[in-house]
Parts: sequence; C-alpha cells; structure tokens
Amino acid sequence: MKTKLLLVLFTALVLINKSYGQFSFGVSPGIGLNSAYFGYKINNKIVPYIGFQYLNAKFKFEESGEKYDWDLNQVVSYSEKNIFSGSLYIPNIGVKYFIKQHNKIKAYLSLNISKPLLSGNLKYDGEEDEDFKESIKNISMWGGEFGFGVEYFFDENFSIGGEFGLRYLHLKYNDTYESDLYNPNTGNYQDTEIKNDYRFNMSPTFSRISLNYYFLKEE
Repeated sequence: MKTKLLLVLFTALVLINKSYGQFSFGVSPGIGLNSAYFGYKINNKIVPYIGFQYLNAKFKFEESGEKYDWDLNQVVSYSEKNIFSGSLYIPNIGVKYFIKQHNKIKAYLSLNISKPLLSGNLKYDGEEDEDFKESIKNISMWGGEFGFGVEYFFDENFSIGGEFGLRYLHLKYNDTYESDLYNPNTGNYQDTEIKNDYRFNMSPTFSRISLNYYFLKEE
C-alpha cells in the first residue's frame, strides 16, 4: 500500500510540474547486478525516481551410473537429472536530493525502498517439485538504500556520478506442516502442527558509479 501511494505521489508531481521539470535516465553498471532508473527532476534539488534490477539463475545437475536394485536383485543402470531455475525482480522507488553545488559538481543524498520478488522452480527428472514451489511463495523480502554521492556535469544534460551508502535487506520465511508426536505416557501418536519462522537482516555498505542523462527542459 505504501509503495502504491508513493507511485501515485510521484505521478502527481510529474503532472503538476510538467512544464518546469526535466526527465532523467541513469544506469549503474556493477559486478553482480546492473541497475537502471527513470526519474523526473522537479527543480534544481529534487529528483524522484523509479528503478529496476533483475537477476536470473539456472542450475543443472546430472548423475548416471550403476546401482543395485533390491527389488530386481541385480545391478541396473540409472540416470538422474535435477534442474533449478529462478528469477529475482527488484523494483524500487526513491528520491535524490541535491544538497550543494560547486561549479560543475553537485553533491546529493539518495533514499529508496525496494520490494524484491522471487520466482523459481525445481524439477527432478522432468517432474516439478510442488513443495519447493510453495516454499518460494512463503518468502517475503523488502529492502532500502541510503547514500551520499556526487555528480560531475559535463553539460546541462549529462553527468557521471559516484555514490557510497548503506543497504538494508530484510527476509522472512514462514512454514507450517503436520507431524506425528509420540506421547510416552499414553504410548500413542498424535497429530501436531509445527511452525517455523525464519527472519534474516543484512546491512552491507555499497558503492556505485552511475551515468545520468537529463533530457531537455520543455519550453
């Protein structure tokens, strides 16, 4: 709900300030994830923006050989193939605020929030693992970044920047399953529900170089 509200506010600011603002686009190359953003420079200080990152991974494992089959009472040949594929989508929304300018250099503060979305599947010999599919749905993630950076403007419409800051990631996983509980007092088994609640937080620093394009202002 908060993300939708921020998107509505971003759209409203664009519509209200259309004749005075300036669209911007930027990319940040990196070793792990590359990112891109599209923003709207309202005035000389404020640039709200939306961004996107994407990661896709695939793992394939094959094993073949011979094993003893106890049902047939003989050695037989076997072959197994496991395939995992997954994708991580990271949309984000944020704002860049320029705090100081000296000649062609502008310093800024940046703040954004993101909602990573994970999808994936696991197959054993062509059959999809439904339990793994359900486990993916139980993973919830969100994150954010706060950084300080500078941009050097070669002209009014193009700049190169560097940024350093703190990144925060929160991951939560909930799982519930049924199990048998043995009661030694009665000598009987009874059904019980097991709940797992995993939470993971990480706060690494980051640094990035960005290329930024500010399109011509409307007259």
